[in-house]
Amino acid sequence: MRAGKLSLTVRASLLVAMATGMFLASCTVTRTGNDIALPAVNLSPTSASVQAGGTVQFTATVVTSFSTTIIWDVNDIQGGNSAVGTISSTGLYTAPATVPTPATVTVKAISSSETYPFGAAIVTITAPPTNTTLSVAPANSFTPVGTSVQYTATVNGMADAAATWSVDGVAGGNSTVGTISSSGLFTAPAALPNPITVSVTATDTSLTTPTASTTLTLTNINTAPLFVNFGPNGSTGNSSTTQYNRLFTTIGICLPATIQCQIVPNILVDTGSVGLRVLNSALTTVPATALQTVLDTHGNQVQECVQFPDASYAWGPVLVADVDIAGETASAVPIQVIGDTTYTVPAPDCLPLGQGADLSMVQTLDANGILGIGISTFGGGTTVQDCGKNCAAGETFTGYPYYVCPNYYCMQAPVPIVQQVANPVAFLPKDNNGVEIVLPSIPAAGAPSLPYTNAAGTSLFTAGSLILGIGTESDNALGNTTVFPLDSNGHFPNVVFNGTSYVSGGYVNSRSSALAVSDAATLGIENCPDNSYYCPSAPLPISLTICAANATSSAGLPCGANVTLENLSLTIEDADNLFTTNPTYSAFNDLGQSSTTNAPADDSFILGLPFFFGRAVFVGIAGTSAPNQTNIPNGYFAF
Repeated sequence: MRAGKLSLTVRASLLVAMATGMFLASCTVTRTGNDIALPAVNLSPTSASVQAGGTVQFTATVVTSFSTTIIWDVNDIQGGNSAVGTISSTGLYTAPATVPTPATVTVKAISSSETYPFGAAIVTITAPPTNTTLSVAPANSFTPVGTSVQYTATVNGMADAAATWSVDGVAGGNSTVGTISSSGLFTAPAALPNPITVSVTATDTSLTTPTASTTLTLTNINTAPLFVNFGPNGSTGNSSTTQYNRLFTTIGICLPATIQCQIVPNILVDTGSVGLRVLNSALTTVPATALQTVLDTHGNQVQECVQFPDASYAWGPVLVADVDIAGETASAVPIQVIGDTTYTVPAPDCLPLGQGADLSMVQTLDANGILGIGISTFGGGTTVQDCGKNCAAGETFTGYPYYVCPNYYCMQAPVPIVQQVANPVAFLPKDNNGVEIVLPSIPAAGAPSLPYTNAAGTSLFTAGSLILGIGTESDNALGNTTVFPLDSNGHFPNVVFNGTSYVSGGYVNSRSSALAVSDAATLGIENCPDNSYYCPSAPLPISLTICAANATSSAGLPCGANVTLENLSLTIEDADNLFTTNPTYSAFNDLGQSSTTNAPADDSFILGLPFFFGRAVFVGIAGTSAPNQTNIPNGYFAF
């Protein structure tokens, strides 16, 4: 019923006798006006669905002019109760914590002075999802100063508009650590904060897990963040299969000369190999089929078979892509896409070490790819490619042969140097003479996945930085580091340990999870019974003298008086004890293992990722010179 115009009609009849006969007369009186109204209340919405514990805002409008005072009730209970839900004086209905029986209730808005003065709505209460965990994306991202990143908060895949945002615990952030809007748009500060990694948190107190956080690393244009964690496969809980000390970064793969790109996370950073290798399965928005194919002179697609010292291998075609690293773009770089199932791997000639793990899947590679930023002295020349003159001449360099497969029969083939898989850093328009890797110090007991917040929640430890260029920007100067020119194999020509000169020398390898020390039996180092690491009965100090390839030294000779050298004091701990004491830790600075584990025997020392913690390590590409130094044809390490 609603108020409106009223029409009242009264009819009277009179029987009149007239001399001439009888007739019926009637009289009608009509009254109109707005002075009489029927009471009513409009309620909006008239129906609603809400999860248990959720809220719905109702609005009541009194149509008559007699009263505007509203009383609210739920199932005829004024204000409701905990069983059917409560409603405030402003019409905010809060559903009960659990679904009632029946699951529908009636909400009424009642005018205080009318005869039938209410509006009603039916509310259906539903059970919340079993998992109300909040999540934030993107995870572990990075952005240069002065740029923006859009974050989203979701619950079970649905956007959570109720989430509020903070940066390093500051609601909305600030000018030092960056600001974030109510919609999750983060704007980086104008200058790098200290530390450069900040925590971005979404909060929704109505959820069972009310907060979710991720890290954001702020960089200069030439700097990409580094992460240390268990990789995409996570921890297996078994020290013989879990991957420790895995160093990752994020890159962009683009169609050449376009802005069509895909960001690819979880790329292993490897100073011991050369070239970018990406899993076919990781390329989705920029699929491998869209990239330019490298062909031989007969129009056959070029394939590559890469075998690593542990006998694992990667097989797949050579394609051409633009590669974005730390905001800089390397144009038209030959890369390998791992996981081509078109052709059968031509074992055993491409697998001289025997057939180990096939790295064509994320389950076996435990990464989306490998960024090889090594020295590049392969094939008898100082090229930036992975094989160089040997492969160009039609020969093969063990572990890096190229193939073509006409009629599905694969055979080795020569490939010009410019078409071989190459170090993308060398293709950058600037900052292209090498890289600097900076990782924080970590405790002797290890650390969780980096970056991480300490147990007290008061300090954020960054994972580190991959800085492009050496001596080209204000953030990549060599400073007081020592430069070690390398021999033609990209190694230190010799390493002295306990007075013995190991003529295979050694090298720096960020992909190795341990300090790889040869000849464990002679050194008296105990092997772990259940994994490939060392388990000495007490912390084992390792003192090495690293010798450079200066003009007065050569491979096989002790370090001379005029040779650049440095004494290093390192420690190897009981790996089993480390893993058992801190089973959730992925980073350790004191793991050791044999340099001959699953590899051809030699006597070299490999400075794996434990060596990088707490240091800045420079990798100078062959054919370039260190700032203010000359005659370094084979590249160099500096630390």
